[in-house]
Amino acid sequence: MLCLGFDTSDATLVAGLYDLGADQLLEMKTWPLGRELASQLHPCLGELMGRYTWGELGAIAIGCGPGSFTGTRLGVVTARILAQQLEVPLLGLSSLGTMAWHYRDELIEQDGVVSRRAQQGHQYLGIYRYQGGSLNSLWGDRLLADHEAETLLATWPHPYKHLSPPNPTDYGRALLTWAAQQWHDTLGAGEKLPHWSSVVPLYGK
Repeated sequence: MLCLGFDTSDATLVAGLYDLGADQLLEMKTWPLGRELASQLHPCLGELMGRYTWGELGAIAIGCGPGSFTGTRLGVVTARILAQQLEVPLLGLSSLGTMAWHYRDELIEQDGVVSRRAQQGHQYLGIYRYQGGSLNSLWGDRLLADHEAETLLATWPHPYKHLSPPNPTDYGRALLTWAAQQWHDTLGAGEKLPHWSSVVPLYGK
């Protein structure tokens, strides 16, 4: 059973395929599309699928932002349509959380601060900690003015580390491995996987 994962919340489209049964990454591709995202998203996903069929997908994972407003919305809408048509669960993941997941082994004894630049002196910021095999959101993901972010971190009560955004390939791996962990944890707990209609863009408001 395969999981297709992709994220359109940044200038670079990242997308990959993960074998949920074998618990391994199969494919990972990146495309620096910028303003061509709207016209190239579907051809790029088709290229990624390659020798696989859409019927082999058992789940879809999508990076929900925060990030580019237009890109995030396009990716989430596309993922929702695919999940609806294929009748598979849709896992919506925070894009800032995905960055933190990449550094999870460094966040056992300290909090991780992840951020993305926004417009006009603002940033999207989240604070995460990795405990008991799970990544937990402690604050965020929200849009803040830079001076508000400085004030927040100056009064944060725990030790923390600023995390640099991973490169697109590592980010894509993180997206898919985090989705796979949520898939297995949800099924292991006897709970239902998320329906496509529950996944919405995260704009940081």
